[in-house]
Amino acid sequence: MGFSLIMPFLSLYLEEMGLRGPAVDMWSGVIFSANFVVMAIVSPIWGSISDRTGRKPMMLRSAFGMAVVVSLMGLAQTPWQMLGLRLLQGLAAGFIPAATAYMASVAPREKAGHVLGLLGTGNMAGSILGPLVSGVLAQWMGYRPIFYLTGLSCLISGLIVLFLVKERFTPVEHKHEQRGLAGGLAFVRQYPIVMAMSVVLFMNMFSILTVEPVLARYLQILDAPAEWVTTLSGLVFSVTGVATIIVAPQVGKLSDRIGSRRLLAIALAGASVVYIVQGFATAVWQMIALRFVLGLFTGGLMPVANALIARSIPRELQGRVFGLTNSAISIGNTAGPLVGGFVASTFGLRSVFPVTGVLLVLDLVWVLLSVRDVAPIPDTEPAA
Repeated sequence: MGFSLIMPFLSLYLEEMGLRGPAVDMWSGVIFSANFVVMAIVSPIWGSISDRTGRKPMMLRSAFGMAVVVSLMGLAQTPWQMLGLRLLQGLAAGFIPAATAYMASVAPREKAGHVLGLLGTGNMAGSILGPLVSGVLAQWMGYRPIFYLTGLSCLISGLIVLFLVKERFTPVEHKHEQRGLAGGLAFVRQYPIVMAMSVVLFMNMFSILTVEPVLARYLQILDAPAEWVTTLSGLVFSVTGVATIIVAPQVGKLSDRIGSRRLLAIALAGASVVYIVQGFATAVWQMIALRFVLGLFTGGLMPVANALIARSIPRELQGRVFGLTNSAISIGNTAGPLVGGFVASTFGLRSVFPVTGVLLVLDLVWVLLSVRDVAPIPDTEPAA
């Protein structure tokens, strides 16, 4: 929730630093993307370390590190300082993949979908609540104190992990294990499901964010009242998250019973149709309804994909796997808005939706060709 408090007013914060005109848009894009670029690079590294040292140390490193870095953002005076701190934030990141690997180690494999669905629900709930309260807090206390509140939320998260999370971790030695790029490629060849799910999770985040740069303008051509465009944009994004909160635990639990491949195919097929239909919307209420339905399809993708990984990969290797998939998500975070903006500027606003739908169809084909359900593998280490 803390991080989603910050992003809605980033451009206004830069204006407070003295930027004006197109420079605000340029710096906002660079600063927003910087965090995800670094995350994509370092997430597999932190994941590999967590397989050797445990998941709890990685959660503590990330929570306390981000508490310091984000608090310092409230003291930033120039865009360059903000950029440097966002880069450091990416370096300190890694809480979610470490938490996912920890929960996958705690949960019985046959219940991994349900447990990881609950974890995803908590993450999404925070993402939704942040923008909803950000405007109120900014109006009441200004921008800078919100960074301190976010730093405090990271500190509280770290303290919860420190005192309430117990981990009995015993590293497993892997003889002749390769490190670096060669080791990563060998690992992906050994476990093809890693590449399959990385593509699925990349496309999931990519498709959600392709419309971010154009949504407000798209609502304008749907005759949204000018004074309500910002509020309606937030509502359109939020209803997708609300649907995700509703569906993620249920879909995760369902994947434990019927398998992941079928659910992934249904979700991608439904999401592709909904995206194409959005390009033909004629009223704002239609977009709100369609974005809610979209969330019902896409909301289960992450817990289902994570559950399939949890059932397919030895527990002692899951830290690096969730690090790799988090890199894919970070790349999707970066590429989605960039590609969406390019498509809109080249082919028009409505074109973003069918283009995204077609890409999801290709993702569906990828799932049908590359994903197979597997029986849970036996544990080689005790659960945490």
